[in-house]
Amino acid sequence: MSKDFFEKPFDEDTTIKLEMYSDYLRKWIPVFLAKEIPFVFTINIFDFFAGVGYDSIDNPGSPILAIKALMEYPELLKRKDIVVNLYFNDCNENYCKRLNDNINQLDFDKSNIKIKILNKDFNIAFDELYPKMNKAANLIFLDQFGVKYIDKVFFQKLISITFTDILFFISSSTFKRFSQEESIKKIIGIDPEIVKETPSSQIHQLVTKTYNSFIPEEHSYCLAPFSIKKGSNIYGLIFGSGHPLGVEKFLEVCWKKDETTGTANFDIEGTGIDTNSPFLFAEMNVSKKIDYFQKELKDLILDGTLKSDLEIYVFMINNGFLGQHVKPIITELKKDNKITLKHPSFKCSTVWNTKKREPKKITLL
Repeated sequence: MSKDFFEKPFDEDTTIKLEMYSDYLRKWIPVFLAKEIPFVFTINIFDFFAGVGYDSIDNPGSPILAIKALMEYPELLKRKDIVVNLYFNDCNENYCKRLNDNINQLDFDKSNIKIKILNKDFNIAFDELYPKMNKAANLIFLDQFGVKYIDKVFFQKLISITFTDILFFISSSTFKRFSQEESIKKIIGIDPEIVKETPSSQIHQLVTKTYNSFIPEEHSYCLAPFSIKKGSNIYGLIFGSGHPLGVEKFLEVCWKKDETTGTANFDIEGTGIDTNSPFLFAEMNVSKKIDYFQKELKDLILDGTLKSDLEIYVFMINNGFLGQHVKPIITELKKDNKITLKHPSFKCSTVWNTKKREPKKITLL
């Protein structure tokens, strides 16, 4: 990390990732706090590269954002049956002292949130806190500077933790620029020839695809990427969850940030679409990604591959889309008398709970 990182305002890429982290926190927290009968009694938020809490003009960093997100649920935090823990780590001792001072200046009921600040090397801190992740709901934020910490072995350890969502930042352009260097190749093992053939705009997608290949076949887990461009470099966030609700909520954050593809803070398709200055003809404002998805969705329904609203939902999430992209196709097919599907729903809260609700079958006409 640059020594003067917190001595100047956060730049655009930092602001974007922090906004997305904050938005996801606000969706994640009530999932556990608001349940009448909790299925876990401990909620943990881990931030292993926490920093000092603010930039030079008092824009909040990730630790302060986590606390402020929790402060929005004061009544829920008073529950006696749930413990909420925040673990902030940074290897810089001065950063930890400044973070502690900044947290102490916040006006909130600290008895409802247990906060621990660690000043340790990342790997030592993770190993120390790893046992606390057992039988708890965990959100792990890894805002690493670079690429070196999350290799294949560590990634597989992360995704094996139950009730755990992960969000990590990675400098994907590093794999593009230094693909031939052994120290870079061994992190996640991307073939330099494949890197060479991949356009720079797509490098974060390739990195995510590589991590996805590390997920064991028997393990139900999903990743969602968001590419962030700064100058000529491509960085990005990778979100992971073993539950479709977590993925759906992160995708909502992505599509809020990027209404065209839900995957980047720039025109990743090179179509020239700008939601602030749309083209005259409506069809020109629809991305190729949405077009391809909706065409494939329609074909899979009509050839009988997708047989229920649950199967459509899984297909939707795995491809990085939301119900808003599926509903026009279902409406069209029903209007054209090609299918029947009673009261379709494409929200995890209704589709996924198959113990109480049978998937609604699609009938081809």
